[in-house]
Amino acid sequence: MVKPFEAEARFFVDENFKERLERLGFRVIKEYSFEDTFFCPRGGWIEEGKTLRTRDWGEKCEILFTKVKKFKFGDIEFKRSEYPEGKLKLFEGPKERCFKLMRDLEMVECGKVKKEIGYLMSDGEVTVALERINGKWVLEVEVEGEDPKEAAEKMRHIMNKLGLNEPLSGSTYELFVKNTSTNSPS
Repeated sequence: MVKPFEAEARFFVDENFKERLERLGFRVIKEYSFEDTFFCPRGGWIEEGKTLRTRDWGEKCEILFTKVKKFKFGDIEFKRSEYPEGKLKLFEGPKERCFKLMRDLEMVECGKVKKEIGYLMSDGEVTVALERINGKWVLEVEVEGEDPKEAAEKMRHIMNKLGLNEPLSGSTYELFVKNTSTNSPS
């Protein structure tokens, strides 16, 4: 069984967006920070949609694998995980051991994304993630649904509610690593 369709939209916002969300009735339900280090096989992935990363939470580190298929419905980008869990946790342990395991698997580092501070915020109807990533503020809105048309309508409703315009195209990896990396394995 695969996960439902997941529409994600990201928007660059200013540093005052948290206060704007709070004025709209959103409250912080979780605060977090972590750093993802992405790894690829030498020469890159043969198939699109795969990411392998370590996620360093400070007190623990995980190795996560994701494989998604992407498509657009109108102006909204969707992805659907090939695995019901979404991100598969392959290993958890000290950061040094995670990095050693990646080297032992002959994976090469192909970029980093540092989520310096993140706020999971909700108004009881909608939950969003507001994150400072590599020095820039990004708002992520995510909706799920079995029907992509219905999920796209939910996304547009949330965008209107929050006064957001065109979303950025691409995942966090694509926005902050793939298109800017100078140490790509290919």
